[in-house]
Amino acid sequence: MIRLLSLLLSLFLLSPVFAKDKPTTLPERLYKKLEKTEKLISKKSYRQAEEELKNILTSVKPNSYGQAVVFRSLSSVYALNGQYKKAAKALSECLALKVLPENQEQQAVLNLGQLYMAVEQYKKAIEVLKPWLTKNSSSDASINALVANAYTQLKQYRKALPYIKKAISQSKKPNEPWYQLNLALYYQLENYSSAAEILKTLIRLHPNKKQYWGELSSTYQQLKQYQKALSIQQLAYKKNILTDEKEILSLANLFLYTGAPYKSATLLDYALKQKKIKNTSKNWETLANSWQMAKEFDHAINALETASKLNSIGSLYQQLGSIHVSQEKWDKAIASLNKAISKGGLKNKGNTYLLLGMSYFELNNLKEAKQSFLHAAQYSKTKKEAMQWLHYIQTPNQKT
Repeated sequence: MIRLLSLLLSLFLLSPVFAKDKPTTLPERLYKKLEKTEKLISKKSYRQAEEELKNILTSVKPNSYGQAVVFRSLSSVYALNGQYKKAAKALSECLALKVLPENQEQQAVLNLGQLYMAVEQYKKAIEVLKPWLTKNSSSDASINALVANAYTQLKQYRKALPYIKKAISQSKKPNEPWYQLNLALYYQLENYSSAAEILKTLIRLHPNKKQYWGELSSTYQQLKQYQKALSIQQLAYKKNILTDEKEILSLANLFLYTGAPYKSATLLDYALKQKKIKNTSKNWETLANSWQMAKEFDHAINALETASKLNSIGSLYQQLGSIHVSQEKWDKAIASLNKAISKGGLKNKGNTYLLLGMSYFELNNLKEAKQSFLHAAQYSKTKKEAMQWLHYIQTPNQKT
């Protein structure tokens, strides 16, 4: 809307307030009065100019060309003074007389449409500007963009689309907001393939604007074209466009989603070392999960140990203990699982005791194994398995 108001002001400032008609077209007396008001306008004495024009209006011949010129001049004064509703009313009264020459009438119609846009009377703007576009086949692309904006404000997105597309096609250098409007319309219509094409154009024109890289990747994800989404994020990262923690983590997650956990892990490892992402338990946990999915268990354990130290609850030590159990590293499993229990906050404490009991059993520490299984038996989800272990321990000829 700010751009529109600037357009209106430049329109009125660059054009004379009234046409330099010869005295034979306008009565000489009226012509001289209007010249005086134009001098007031040039001095920005809008209030005084308004009063003069209102006085002139009372004496001018009704339904005459002179009356139309006064209305038009009054509209200009209102617009220059920011009174757009009054400007629109005066200009509509001017046009209602139907006495302006064709070229002046078409200019007034155009101005009226712009004024309706400024006062958010979008339906009226469309009613005025569409006929204008029909009569002016080689019209300025910006008017098509105005109509597209008006339809958009009315949430009539399908009607808006052809106008903004025409505005872009008519212009040698379409401005960025036009592409943005075209993009927004495609999103509203859920035409993501076309939205992707607009975003590629925006990236070509504005390669350093990270917003477009992110939107293109998201659009490809919406289309379930995940490899394309990944390629876009990778390229943006290599160009040092994606630098925020959220963006780096998004790229890492996309690596995981597309089955490239090793690339996710190396990215996160580098980002943590270079302090591109924060030294938090969650980020170290994500790194550990990536290493684990890549079957790089030693790296996963190291990352998880760091994550566990930074976490206030024991869940990560529980996860670490589980990895040690899977690798049959019983001493390390016992140390991690006991830390998990000590820190607390476990969602499945029974399973932690169960794993701890198994680890003690493998080291032939039956006393501690029994105590761990007794604890595990207190939880409904692990009671059955814990009782089986207790029965196994107490059976003759087992480990002693």
